Amino acid sequence: MYSRELEGKTYTFGVSGKLWRDALLMYDHQTRSLWSHITGEAIQGPLKGKKLNQLAAMPQIAWKTWQDNYPNTKVLSVPFRGILREELKRDAYEDYHKSQRTGVSGTKYTDKRLRNKSLVIGIQVKDNAGKTHYRAYPLSLFFDSTLIQDTVNNVPLLIYHDKKTFATAVYNRTLAGNEIEFMPKSGYMVQDLSGRQWNLITGKAKSHEAIDIRLKRIPAVNIYWFAWARYYPDTTIYNR
Repeated sequence: MYSRELEGKTYTFGVSGKLWRDALLMYDHQTRSLWSHITGEAIQGPLKGKKLNQLAAMPQIAWKTWQDNYPNTKVLSVPFRGILREELKRDAYEDYHKSQRTGVSGTKYTDKRLRNKSLVIGIQVKDNAGKTHYRAYPLSLFFDSTLIQDTVNNVPLLIYHDKKTFATAVYNRTLAGNEIEFMPKSGYMVQDLSGRQWNLITGKAKSHEAIDIRLKRIPAVNIYWFAWARYYPDTTIYNR
């Protein structure tokens, strides 16, 4: 998810139909520049080299859970325009997900540290000097626990993934300069060592809702390893 505002201007985007490193490119209607939807960077056109501001988002979550936490949410809907409901339920990429195919160019960019189609959580973290560091968390690590607590270049992180719902959330676990340790509770809740509970949908401390104490959400994406590694070859991989 990206902000459409860049240097004081708001841009509108469409799908170009073109590929770069086996991923679709966006284009903006104002300058016709081509943008990578994975990096948010313009790779061709008048805005080449410019980068959209990435917004933190929860990659996947059940509608009921979201609605329980944000009851005033507005839903974006579009007309069916002749599309059958049965077609909307079908995954057009089901065969691709089941196969070992990685894209138009095959395995040209293969990084053998993980299997090409291993699913990972990809994150980007900036250090105090403004340098961005990349790390991948294989979803296979969340078999016994929904939580990973890690530190990337002195930035303490809380990584949450529920294998049943596929929901993912990543937070900076620093609050008021203090690093917080967590333990899992039921559902989307965690608890710190003081006994205070936190909601991982909102990042909010349950016992301090009136004060609105929240953890800072970190941008994250659920993605195939081969795709993440092609764009961020310097990424590290977390191991328990």
